[in-house]
Amino acid sequence: MNARTVRRHRLTAGLGLAGGLLGVVAGVTQATVGDQIPQWTGAKQAPVALGLLTVALSLVAGMAAGRQHRADLSVGARAACALALAGPGLLCLSTVGRLWFPSAGLLIVAGVLTIDSWRDTAAALSANWMRVLLGALGVCELVMSAGAAPAPMVAGALGGAALVAAAWMHHRPRWQSWVLVAIGTVPFAALAWTSIVPLLVTVEAFAVAAAIPARGRTT
Repeated sequence: MNARTVRRHRLTAGLGLAGGLLGVVAGVTQATVGDQIPQWTGAKQAPVALGLLTVALSLVAGMAAGRQHRADLSVGARAACALALAGPGLLCLSTVGRLWFPSAGLLIVAGVLTIDSWRDTAAALSANWMRVLLGALGVCELVMSAGAAPAPMVAGALGGAALVAAAWMHHRPRWQSWVLVAIGTVPFAALAWTSIVPLLVTVEAFAVAAAIPARGRTT
C-alpha cells in the first residue's frame, strides 16, 4: 500500500469519525429537545425514537470509519464500510432534518473515499450479487423504519442491520445467518402487519438467504 493510499484512508477515517460524532450530537438533540426546535429537526412526530435511531446509525458509521486504519481490509469489506458510511449519511436526512446536513456531507464523502478501486469493487459485488440483494433488502427495511411508529421503527432498524450483517458475515456458520434473517424480518413484519411490504421483504429475504451458497462453496 503506497503512501497516498494510506493518507486517503486516514482522511476517510477522520471524516467518517467527525460525521459520526456530529450525528450522535444531532440524534441526542432530536431525542431531548427535538420538539422544541422543529425548524431544525424536521418537526417529527416521534423525536425520541428517531433521535435514538440516528444515534445508533451514527455509531455504525463511526465503527466503519474506525476500520479504515486497517490495511488488511478486503475489497468486499471496503464496500461494506462504504455502505455503512454513506447509508446513514443519506438515511438520517429523514430522521433529524437540518441538523443532519453536516454529518450527511462528511459521511457521504467518506463513503466514496473508502473505495480503493471501483472496478474491483464492481467485480466483487457482481460475484456476490445475492448477498448484495440481501443487503439491499436490509437497507429497504431501514428506510421503512424511519417513517414508522416507535415500536416498528426500532424493530425495523435492528432488523435492517441484522439483514445487512447476514448478507456479509459469510464466514459464519449457516445457522447464524438464518437466525439473523429471522431477527431481521419477522419482528418488523409482525409489528407492521397491516402493510404488505414488510411481509414481502420477509419472504424475499428468506428466499435469497436460501439461494446463497453455504460457507466454503463458490457463488
